[in-house]
This record gives sequence, structure tokens and C-alpha cells, in this order.
Amino acid sequence: MRAERYVVKGRILTMTGPKDAADWMLVERGVVAGTGRAEPPPETAELPALSFPTGALLPALHDAHVHLLSTGLMQTTPDLSVAECMAELFALLSDAVASFEGDLLRAHSFDPDLLPDGRYPTSSELDAISRETPIFVKRRDGHSSVVNAAAMELLDVSLDDPGVEKADGRPTGVLRARAHTRAATRAGELLTDAERVEAFHAAARVAASRGVGVVHSLVGAADPGDRDGDIDLLVETAHELPIDVVVYPQTLNVEHVVGLGLPRIGGCILLDGSFSSGTAALDEPYADSGGRGELYFTDDELTGFMRRAHERGLQIAVHALGERAISQALRSYRAATGREAGDSRHRIEHCELTKAAHIADMREMGVSACVQPTFEYLWGGEGGMYEKRLGQERARRSNPFRTMLDGGLRLAGGSDSYVTPLDSRLGIHAAVNRPNVSERLPVFEAISLFTRDAAWFSFDEGRRGTLEPGKEADFVVLGEDPFEADASRLKDIEVVDLYMRGERVEAEV
Repeated sequence: MRAERYVVKGRILTMTGPKDAADWMLVERGVVAGTGRAEPPPETAELPALSFPTGALLPALHDAHVHLLSTGLMQTTPDLSVAECMAELFALLSDAVASFEGDLLRAHSFDPDLLPDGRYPTSSELDAISRETPIFVKRRDGHSSVVNAAAMELLDVSLDDPGVEKADGRPTGVLRARAHTRAATRAGELLTDAERVEAFHAAARVAASRGVGVVHSLVGAADPGDRDGDIDLLVETAHELPIDVVVYPQTLNVEHVVGLGLPRIGGCILLDGSFSSGTAALDEPYADSGGRGELYFTDDELTGFMRRAHERGLQIAVHALGERAISQALRSYRAATGREAGDSRHRIEHCELTKAAHIADMREMGVSACVQPTFEYLWGGEGGMYEKRLGQERARRSNPFRTMLDGGLRLAGGSDSYVTPLDSRLGIHAAVNRPNVSERLPVFEAISLFTRDAAWFSFDEGRRGTLEPGKEADFVVLGEDPFEADASRLKDIEVVDLYMRGERVEAEV
């Protein structure tokens, strides 16, 4: 629809309140000019009309935590999540090697917790697939990997690097922590700028096809595989993409970000790792392996960065999963901002093992959390990864969305794609259908995480996130009304169309 002024008819869920809906919406030059019930005003009778007699319209979905470069690269590299056993995984890699031309064969979404063997492949098993082609297999969480001997040499990984797993003094091929970061960073350096730009476009097409019109894209050298130069590249590329990108530069270089004119810094600036790789920083040891993970910064290092960023007026976002990392983030936020935080809207990404004291401190300081409901869909519940790694008690109190909202916190929803699919419908579904019933959210609050609340996180609540006069006409057309659909089917609701500023988005993947 390219008309400067037109009417949209259908069930329009404005997301201004739990029961707020309209039957028509007037769009003028990409902005919502009016909404109402029953029939549109007579003066609009001659205008072009878009009619959706079934289904429902929502504000365009947001995803407040996306690794856009890695998500795009996934579209052209082997997906190991489909393997149901180690033999299938080896077959997928063998097929990929047979047709591969390039420096490094990358494979993604390997998750040993979903395989009967429950283990990583070994370097010797990958060598049996190919001794010539370097193979780099990234675990789904992005915090560990496994390589064959050729990849270990190409990626310049030393036996002495912390995080190189060994058995009888020989490397098993598994890389964690700093060794993984080194390998992933080197793997990223092998990509050309053209490949990176195409990855941005590929990820944006995936988002649009799933009704996601706005992503908060985390990019920069703090994410292994990215470079600080990718911040500039994405800023230059963003206007070409079919969706809107809010750039979160993952760097400690405050002056670089200020020079680009961006109002925010951070994302997955890692204070710790992940539960599945055993690197998230816990108060008490892991239930299955001992150890408490590690903190990647000292308090002085983190506070110094936060103070520099806060003094330049930047919104800050950092990655913290375990209680120790969340506690460190809050200590450093308090030390860096004192009583002058104002409306900074500083963020903690993931914030999974949040305690009551954390919630109180976050509320007091105005720190909010970007959460990933799909984590619980994939790894929560009885017998899930959380329970295996953390034990039953800690697993039950992970990702306490209901408790956090009741405690006065602001939450936004993200996928952490590449880690889970860039699909806000799945995030909504996961929030409504939590294994821990006491932490479930009703449909309105679940959708809010991925619309109005995500817009607030990027200071965009005045221009999008709800469908009301004066805001951009960004909307997704769904095949069913999510408030009427069975809760067990929310993730399967069809995306019919996506419109941004009143224009239909071509969403072919």
C-alpha cells in the first residue's frame, strides 16, 4: 500500500491496554492519524482501504536482543540443531565438507544437551570428517565451541590458552572461555565486509518474515566474531534494511560511540558466560560439574567503563546471567551513577538468576532487564538443562518474569538470536506457557515485552510500540487473534504481512 492516506479495517489490537481494540485505523504519510470502533468516519469513505476480515493486527513486533551478524551467517552455514544423534551430526558436517569452498567451515546451534550422547564431538572425530577443511562448530549458547586440528591451527589457538580442554595432555577440540573467544574472534576476521553486509540483510529478511519490524542489534568486538568496525558497517547499512535496527555497539570504546552520534553502548559486554557452558558466575557451585563460573571483569574495570559511558550520557547494557555477575553489574552501576542515574534506562541482558535483593536494587536505580523467555521453552522444566546444571531449586527460580514485574521492574523481550530463533511469537508463547506456572505471564504482558516495553527500552515509546494517533504505522497482520487463540498455539500463529511506516515490507527469506 503506497497511498499517502488510507484506512485499515479489521481487528486492531492497539496494545494501549489489555482490552483496547479498534475496528479501523487511519494512516497518513506513514503515521497513525486516528483509530475507532465500528465504521470509519464518513469523510474517509473515498480513501483506499486495506481490509483484514479475519485474524488481527498488532504493533510490529520487536526483538530487543539480536546478534544480527551471527544470525545472518547462520542462514548459509550448517544447522546442527536438527541432528538427533551424533551420527546425524557427523553426516551433516560430512555433507557440508563435500561441497565447501572457503577458508573455514562454520557450523552453528550444536547443543549436546539435546543429544542422547550428551557430549561434544572430539577433535579426532572431526578430523575423521576432514583433515584438510578447518571445521569450527559453535555451541548454541555461543560460549564454547569444538574444532578439528586444521581449525585449531587456522584460528591460532594455542595449547596454553585458558579454556582449551585437554585429556591426557592432548586437546579434545573443545574450547571454552578465553580460548573460545580467541577462536571466534579469529573466525570473524576471515569474513569480508561484503559477507558481513549480506549477513545483515539475511538476518533482517528473517526478522521481517516473522513479523519483527524492530531489532536491537548487538554488534562489536565484545561479541566474539564481530569487530568494532562492524559497528560502523551496520550504522552505514541500517537504512538499506527492510526493518528498523537500533544499534547497540558492543565496545568499551566510549569515544568511538560518541563520535558516531549513538546514544547507547553495550549489549553482550560479557560479565560472565552461560549456564550450558558452565561459565556463568554463580554464588554456589554448579550441580553437575562443580565450579562457580567466572567473572570476566574486575569491579574497577567495569565501574570505570560504566562511569565513562554514563558521564557521556549513554545508555549502557551488559550481559549477566548468574547471581555473582548480576551483583557485580549492580555494584558497578551504583558506583558509576551514584544518585544521578536519572532516566538513563541502563540495562542488564538476560538477568536470569535474579534474587529479591537484585530486584530491589534495580528498581531503586532504574535498571531494567532484557529477558529471553525462549530460554525456558528450550531448557527449563523438569529434566531440562537448567535443572541439570543448577539443581532443582535454582532452576525453579531462574528467569522470574512474574516476580520481576510484580517487583516494579521494566522488562523487554529478546531472542538472543543466534542462540534461539529470531521469532517474537515464540518468545510470547514461552512467556505465557512457562514450565514454572507461578512465573507465567498473561498474553497482554507477554506481547508487551515484544512491543510497547521494548520500544520504551530504546527511548522510542513516543513513536512506536502501540497503535495510537501520532505514532508510526508499524503493524503486523496475524492469521489469528492471540488473545483468542489457544495458549498452546501462540508460537504457530501465521504472520500474514508486516507494514513499517505504512509501507508493506517484502519479507521473502
